[in-house]
Amino acid sequence: MINIRTNMVTIVVSVLLLVVSFFSGCVEETTSTTSGDINFSFVTLDGQTKQLSDYYGNVILLDLMGVRCAPCQQEMFELKKISEQYSDEQLTMISINVWVHYGETASLVQELIDAFREQADIELDWTFGLDDASGSIFNEYTQGGVPTIHVIDKNGNLYESYYSYTAYSTLTVTIDELLS
Repeated sequence: MINIRTNMVTIVVSVLLLVVSFFSGCVEETTSTTSGDINFSFVTLDGQTKQLSDYYGNVILLDLMGVRCAPCQQEMFELKKISEQYSDEQLTMISINVWVHYGETASLVQELIDAFREQADIELDWTFGLDDASGSIFNEYTQGGVPTIHVIDKNGNLYESYYSYTAYSTLTVTIDELLS
């Protein structure tokens, strides 16, 4: 009888940990307000090499994600609401797959975009790109997990960072602060 209870407790705790990790992302939720520029190069899905600095002049929402990351997929719903809330003149949104070093590819990112369009009738209509094979962006700009979202001011200064799934309402407060 004790053995059955121990097994049940172990199962319940394991399930709870799994559920908590699904909704919180791959790392503990933290935010930070930091100054200093953030810049790097990345490759867009159509093969163009871009610099983050190419987008300075607008507030930038930088989403560092992985295609196979369930919280990152959930984050896409929040990001879509944000893309509908702000004009292209106010906000530039960029999602970069930083799990390239885990074997994720441009075609997997495109499959994710297509799945949102076909299955949920949601157009993910912002810039998507890829980290390099060594994970330079992942190593420099995440705390070891995704989703990671950085909000960057018009001058390229890192304003706020979120290291977990982040709700629309939280992100809009930060974006509105920079736009006011």
